[in-house]
Amino acid sequence: MSSTNASNAWAGAKDYAARGLKVWTRREIGDDQRHAVRAALAACSLVTPAYPEQAAELHAPRRYVVDMVAAITRWLEEPTREHQERVRSMLDVTRDRHAWQDEHDLDHFWTLEAVDHASLAVWSGERSSYIVPLDFATSAARSVACVFHALVTGGEPKDRAVAAIVDAVLAARG
Repeated sequence: MSSTNASNAWAGAKDYAARGLKVWTRREIGDDQRHAVRAALAACSLVTPAYPEQAAELHAPRRYVVDMVAAITRWLEEPTREHQERVRSMLDVTRDRHAWQDEHDLDHFWTLEAVDHASLAVWSGERSSYIVPLDFATSAARSVACVFHALVTGGEPKDRAVAAIVDAVLAARG
C-alpha cells in the first residue's frame, strides 16, 4: 500500500466514497473551526442515537459518547479555553485499537471514532503530536468518514449514507 493509500485508510477513509467525503468536508469547512466542529457533530448526530448501552465488543460506554457530545456542544455554545480543556480532558487516549484496525466492522466502534475525531476538531492545532492531527478540518473530515462507515456498517446503502452526511454538513453551516 502506498503512503497515500495508508494515510487515506487511517481514520476510516479506506474506500473512494469515504475519501471523497473527507476531501469534500475539508473544502466545505474551509478555515472556520466552529463550522468544522458543527459539521462533525451534525454528522455524528446521524449515528450517536443508535450507540448501544451494552454490546459484546463495546469499546466505550454510551455515557462516554453522550458526555463527549455534550462537552463539544458546550464548547460550540461558548468556545472558551475552559470548555476546550474539558473536551481535551475527556478524550480517552488509552485505547489500543481503532475501528479501522479492527477485524470486526462494528458500526458502534465507527461511531465512537467519529465522536472522538469531533472532539479533536475542538482542540486540533493546539498541540501537535502523533495523536492530534494538525488541523481541525482534518479532524472533522475524519469524523465524517467514520460516520459514513458507521452508517454503511449498520446497513445503510452507500448512496443514502453519503446523501445524509452531505445534508447534515451543509445544514451545519450556521
